[in-house]
Amino acid sequence: MAKFPSLQSVLNATLKTVLRFPLETITTIFGTICAILLIQKDYGDTSKEFLFKAIMSCSLCLVLFLSISLFFFNYKKNNLLRFLTSSILGSLAIAFVFSFKNDASEIEMQQYLVLNIALHLLVSFAGFLPKKYNQEEFWEFNKQLFLRILTSGLYTIVLYSGLALAILAVKELFKIEFDNNIYGYLFFVIAGIFNTLFFLNGVPDTNNHEIPLKLSYPNGLKNFTQYVLLPLISLYLVILICYETKILITLSLPVGWVSNLVLVFAIFGILSFLLVHPIATETGNLWMRTFNRWFYFSLIPLLGLLFYAILYRVQLYGFTHERYYVLLLAIWLVIVAGYFLIQKQPQIKFIPISMCIAGLLSIVGPQSADSISKNSQLSRFEWYMQKIEKEKLNFEQEKDLSSIVDFIEENYSANILIPYTKDKLTTLLKKDEEPNSSQIMEALGLTYRYKSNRKNNINTSFYYSYYDDENQNIENIHDYDFSCFVSDNNNLDCENCIEIDKIKYSIKSFEKPYGCNLEINQDIIPLRIFDFVNTTKAFDYNNSDKKITQTIELPKYRILITYLNINGAKKENKKTITNYRLKVMIGIKK
Repeated sequence: MAKFPSLQSVLNATLKTVLRFPLETITTIFGTICAILLIQKDYGDTSKEFLFKAIMSCSLCLVLFLSISLFFFNYKKNNLLRFLTSSILGSLAIAFVFSFKNDASEIEMQQYLVLNIALHLLVSFAGFLPKKYNQEEFWEFNKQLFLRILTSGLYTIVLYSGLALAILAVKELFKIEFDNNIYGYLFFVIAGIFNTLFFLNGVPDTNNHEIPLKLSYPNGLKNFTQYVLLPLISLYLVILICYETKILITLSLPVGWVSNLVLVFAIFGILSFLLVHPIATETGNLWMRTFNRWFYFSLIPLLGLLFYAILYRVQLYGFTHERYYVLLLAIWLVIVAGYFLIQKQPQIKFIPISMCIAGLLSIVGPQSADSISKNSQLSRFEWYMQKIEKEKLNFEQEKDLSSIVDFIEENYSANILIPYTKDKLTTLLKKDEEPNSSQIMEALGLTYRYKSNRKNNINTSFYYSYYDDENQNIENIHDYDFSCFVSDNNNLDCENCIEIDKIKYSIKSFEKPYGCNLEINQDIIPLRIFDFVNTTKAFDYNNSDKKITQTIELPKYRILITYLNINGAKKENKKTITNYRLKVMIGIKK
């Protein structure tokens, strides 16, 4: 008969885990507190940025501290050195996160993700660095670690779901009101503290002579790998080999998407290789043995296809962070394949170690993804700046330069372009510290081309949007008397809808070839929207963060128009508007 663990045994297990991993426990508690405080903050609260970075730091430090603990458990040195090492490296991780901008950029989040993956890989082999390597122990350790992650996740989901449902039942049955954020508090406590402590409690001891790590291969894993994973990998291999044969026969260029397919095949193939490695040589596992023997040979032609596809695009368009990581993975796969083909007794720990090193090298330094991508695109930008001094760029060249400017504007700042432009951007940057790509291209005397533009397309679409309060109500406005919303598909018709100084006002709108007419009682006010849009260059830049307004002064009224949405077609320099939405504020002159 199954016995439930007593409260005392649960407390003892928890205490044992806390004493074994004290820094990890403190980190996860602090991260959970920060997460709880974060959901209490209102939108726009500046402290949210600090709390978010604190949570990111805790996520990195938790995995880093675990790796250091596993290393020192086998290094057999006192805890003082372990805590000192954790403090130094943890401080570097925290400094790395807090060096991010307040609103972290896509590149910074990419660096954070890569570092997080590298530190997770470090956990897999950190405990085996200071001791004599045993292949079976290494495989068993990572198997138990992986199963513990799955078990922790399952327990967390069930526990949270059960307690959340219990809170809901109490609320509905007994009419007890809880804090609106109670479900968020509950989630972070369980996912943060319970899940982490439960996982840490099951981390295998790699230096326990009484209970050593012994290989135990689950039969379910064998069946899954043999009858599901390997057939899928074989299917991908057949597709890729057929496609490569087609390229050789037709002498056509490989499509860019094939790089992703090769990487998926290679990574899942390596995963399958690791999963079947302990039993691949056993009698009766012919398919697994064949796969283990020939997998890396099958990678050779596919890696050739991968290198050709990615290097061809790098040659045409230079490096971006995505192309950098595709090439880095291709180089890593060559190194791994070469190691397992050349070494007579290869060690599977080479796979996570080499991938961890590759990830760390890609984050900082002159060889990093950010450094190489930025220098590559700046070099291409400089080449175009030298070219436009000699000749006019054609459509495709302007389109390519526009994509370079997009990359730099999105990821860095227009200021880094100044040394290459001979003061062409100086005036623009004095007016606007963060100009968009269209403004930069215009300042260079060029036309911005969208990625979707085609040379033979005569008409190109344009759009402008600015977020504002979109309520349809007529209301009193400070400095103005009332406001209304006007759009092309919804004429305004409001009889006696507002009273000011004992005078009732009716407001109507009618579409006209130049925009619309606004009728206030018997007064007709023409709103020449189309002329304003065509004479205002700000509409060329598709901004959603820059407010465009138009002021109209009349004998009886003062009008302020805020443009919320404008879109249509553009032919040469002429815009044809198909849809618009405006906020009109009206002041009555005394």
